[in-house]
Amino acid sequence: MDIKKSVNNKVAVITGATSGIGRETALLFAQQGIKVVAAGRDEKSGLALVDEIKSSKGEAIFVKTDVSDSRSVQSLIHTAKTRFGEIDFAFNNAGIEGLLGPLASMEESSWDSVINTNLKGVWLCLKYQLPEIRRGGAVVNTSTNITKFGLAATGAYTASKAGVDALTQVAAIEYGKHGVRVNAISPGAVETPMLSRIYKSEEIEQLKRSNPLNSIPQPKDVAQTVLWLCSPLSNHVNGANIFIDGGASLLC
Repeated sequence: MDIKKSVNNKVAVITGATSGIGRETALLFAQQGIKVVAAGRDEKSGLALVDEIKSSKGEAIFVKTDVSDSRSVQSLIHTAKTRFGEIDFAFNNAGIEGLLGPLASMEESSWDSVINTNLKGVWLCLKYQLPEIRRGGAVVNTSTNITKFGLAATGAYTASKAGVDALTQVAAIEYGKHGVRVNAISPGAVETPMLSRIYKSEEIEQLKRSNPLNSIPQPKDVAQTVLWLCSPLSNHVNGANIFIDGGASLLC
């Protein structure tokens, strides 16, 4: 099957599209002929992304969006529908790591910020996306491999992503009968700006050396999996959680 032919002229909403995995997914989707609705809080980066897509003959718009705000998400979906008529795919990728530290010393405001963006944000996106996605469409939510084994100092982040896993399963059951598949991806360490905020360069090199593949994924590697999950090549994959970590989670 030719993926490009199967997804050409489809419409995708991508949150967290201004950097890292979201940005690379937006670029890849546009290369495949998918019309991209890029959403994020960084307007400058979002508009630069749209310009890059258009310079390569792709089609995209940017919608400044705060996924933790109901009205903002509603506006995103309304704009996507108004501009392109239909929505076929959604990649709910917006997320923050928050302030890292032990559970007992975490400030309530920090907990709320992470949960509101990473978990409530995915729920709000699903709430307004799912009724609008055409039959045969697909949703992909970004989780993390650390829900499998836990990681000290990431309490809010890990809890939020465990919630995303649960929402993915419920949505897959509820909307499979409507012809909409819902899956999750669980990347491990990926070379993104977020990773650089969490780890020093020497620690990232150690992550690479300790990985069974002796490397960690690039954002493009994750984007390829998102494309596959949206394409007919994964036609009967629903409610799954695909780990993209080179097998790192098998060692924990």
